[in-house]
This record gives sequence, structure tokens and C-alpha cells, in this order.
Amino acid sequence: MRLLFTSIGFLIATFIQAQTHTLQELEALSIKNYPLIKQAAILNQSANFNIENIKKALYPQLSISGQATYQSEVTSINIPIPGIKANPLSKDQYKAIAELQQTIYDGGLNKKMQAVANAGAKLEIIKNEVDLYKLKERVTQIYCTVLYTNEVVNQISLIQKDLENALFKIESLYKNGLVFKNNVLQIKAQILKNNQRLEEAIAAKRMVLDALEILANMPLASNAVFEIPKDVKFDNNDLELSRPELLLFEAQNSSIQKQLGLVNAKTSPKLGAFVQGGYGRPGLNMLKNDFDWFSIGGVKLQWSLGSYYTAKKEKGILQNQAALIQNEKDTYTLNNRIQLKQQLDEIAKIEKLIQSDKEIVALRDQIKNTSLVQLNNGVITANDYLREINEYDLANQALVQHQTQLIQSKLQFQLIKGKN
Repeated sequence: MRLLFTSIGFLIATFIQAQTHTLQELEALSIKNYPLIKQAAILNQSANFNIENIKKALYPQLSISGQATYQSEVTSINIPIPGIKANPLSKDQYKAIAELQQTIYDGGLNKKMQAVANAGAKLEIIKNEVDLYKLKERVTQIYCTVLYTNEVVNQISLIQKDLENALFKIESLYKNGLVFKNNVLQIKAQILKNNQRLEEAIAAKRMVLDALEILANMPLASNAVFEIPKDVKFDNNDLELSRPELLLFEAQNSSIQKQLGLVNAKTSPKLGAFVQGGYGRPGLNMLKNDFDWFSIGGVKLQWSLGSYYTAKKEKGILQNQAALIQNEKDTYTLNNRIQLKQQLDEIAKIEKLIQSDKEIVALRDQIKNTSLVQLNNGVITANDYLREINEYDLANQALVQHQTQLIQSKLQFQLIKGKN
């Protein structure tokens, strides 16, 4: 029973220590941890504040003003009128006014301003999404580097076992006087050299893991398992793009269309109502030289013809900007489709290389095993055996490199096309 609990404890400990991670998991964590993810909420909030302020321009507007003046001359009546004595107006005059204005018709200006503000906010949010998509590309690249360095470490470890096995056998031969000591020393030197390579590979892997740790904001153990993305789906004939940059071009064009609508709204007449109330000397009765209350109300029509002078040019500038954006979109789409084609060619090339790599590795493995037998029988020297070990190692390195490149190329195809 104690043995059973011990075994279970060991399995649990192993499971805890060797955590498994996927590309999707680390992508999601990196995006969640990236400072730009907070920017979308800030942009939305700022846009709401801006639109609310624009809406408030339609609310009744209250203004209060006051003035005190001294005039060198005032209106006076010098014609004598029987029975009426007109007091001259004071040269010092005072007025305090409260005015309430209400827009009745603004030609759609307020709605157009809201639309422009909303389009601008959406544009900034999509720019943020473009930057976050670049983060996905970065995480994918680092993840593939982790896979490669991990395979390199495994491969060097396997070579190390072969060397240690060869050393064990060659030492037995040396003790029996069948080989020279130089054969033992050569294999020992190669083991030390291989250990150095192993340390370098482990250090390189740790450096990549450290970068991934910072992006994902979580500790990644050196013995963690990183799943190889399998069945990366892509259609050789489907080159339609779904990148966020395309949404950015659409948002830029939409923003320009909203600005064109705003230019038209600026040329429309504006109608409003107003009410004034005040206290001063004189009041509305200019013949009464006393402080008095007064009020006035009415409607006001405004039509600024100056906006017609610049409207045509403003529209021309905006239309030119729209044409430039369309040209940028067409150029971007063309370049991306070229990249997709090149990526497909790269994938096809790597798949062929992997097929030949596997054949080469199989042959080199046979040669290596035969060389070990020959070494044991004294047919070849340790140096000959080490040469075959190195050739086998190089063949495996090429296979591992091409396998990782294939994974990365398929993922890169998805990224260029636009991951869903």
C-alpha cells in the first residue's frame, strides 16, 4: 500500500512539474497581459465622453453677461414738447443679461459631428487590434523557437547517450588491451564538447522561455511540455485575406465619408430660439433713465456663406485621401497574396526536404550503428566512429530544423492570411 501511495505521489509531482502548454494558451495570456489590451476600454470611454459632449450642444444653452459703460454722449431730445419733460439719459449705463438659447434646426451638424467622433474612435480601436495581431505573430515566432531549441536539446541528449555507450565499450576494450588509450581520450573529449553544446542549447532555450514568460506573465519551467501545433489548416486555393489591417482601411474610408457629410452639414442654415431677461439702466425704454427689468424673445436664423468658399476644396482633399487609402489597401492586398504564394512554395519545399531528411537519418543511423560494431572489433578508430556520430548528428539537426520550419511556415501562412 505504501508503495502504491509513493507511486501516485511521484506521478502527481511529475505532472505538476512538467506542465503542458499550447500556442493558443500562451497567445491568449500574452494578449491579456499586454498593456495595449487596456487601451480599447480607454478609447471606448473617451469616445463616449466626446459624443456626450457633442450631444449637449443641442441642450438649451444659458449664458449670463454684464457690462458697465460710460459714454461721452447719450441720446437726447431737444425738441420741446408741451406737457412732457424728458430727463436726459445718464452717461454711465449698466446692464446684466441672462440669455437662454435653444437650437431648433442645425442642418444635421450635430449628428454628423457625432458620426465623425464615433468613426474616429472605431479607427483607433482597430489600430489597437492591428498592434495586438502583431503580438500574435511575435508569440508564434517565439513559440516555434522554443519547439526548435527543445528538439535540439533532446537531440544532443540522445547523441550524448550514444557517446557514453561507446565510451563504456571502448574502455572495456582498452582494459583488455585491444585498443589504444588515444581512442578513449578522443571519445571523452567529444563527450565534454557535447556537454558544452548541451549547456549552450539549454541556455538558449531558457532565454527564449524568459521572453515568453514576460509576454504571458506566467512562470515556464525548463521541463515544461510545449505541444506541437498539429493539423494546421490551410487551403492552397484560398488566398482571401481576413487581416485586421483590412478592417483598418475600411475604418479609415468610413471616417472620411463621415467627414464629407460634416462638410455638407456646415453649409446648411441654422435656426434657433432665444429668450433674454435682464436688469439695467436704461431698460428697453430708452426714454426712462431708471434701473428697470426687461425681457425679449424670438427666433434667429443663421446662414454662414463663408463655408461655401472652402467646402469644395475640403471635399477634394478628403476624396484624395480616400483614393490614397484605397491605393494603400490594393497594394497591401497584392503584397500579402504574393507572400501567401511564396509561403505555399516554402511549405512544399520543406515537405520535400523532410522526406529526404528522414531517409538520410535512417541511413546515417545504420552507418553509426555499424561503425560502433566496427569500433568494438578494432576495424576502425574512435576518430572514425566520432565522424559518423557527427554526420548522424548533423542529419538529425537538419531534420529537426526543417520540421520546426514546416510548423512555423504553416502558422505563418495562417497569420499572413488572417487567423480567425
